Amino acid sequence: MYCPACGKQIDGSANFCSMCGAAIAPLPPPARRLYRSRYHRMIGGVCAGIALYNGWDIALVRLAGVLLVVFTGVGAIAYIIAWIVIPQEPLWLPVEMAAGVPRTS
Repeated sequence: MYCPACGKQIDGSANFCSMCGAAIAPLPPPARRLYRSRYHRMIGGVCAGIALYNGWDIALVRLAGVLLVVFTGVGAIAYIIAWIVIPQEPLWLPVEMAAGVPRTS
């Protein structure tokens, strides 16, 4: 991390630059996005994505989805629309592959 005022390298946990004393603004938290789950999916990953986004149990969200489909019929339409609208979770590459460094075993 570098000081925005003087450009010197500073510790990542510092609140002030040790060289010039300028205040270091903390980084904003990363934005949360709703994705269809790529790894916890049964059909399209919609229920798992909603559960992971909200911190709920995946099985309970799936049960609620099945109950909506069975008793109202609206759940099927909502699921199909969510399947189309919610983007799929991106693939994350291991650090070695993202940096272009071949793995050595």
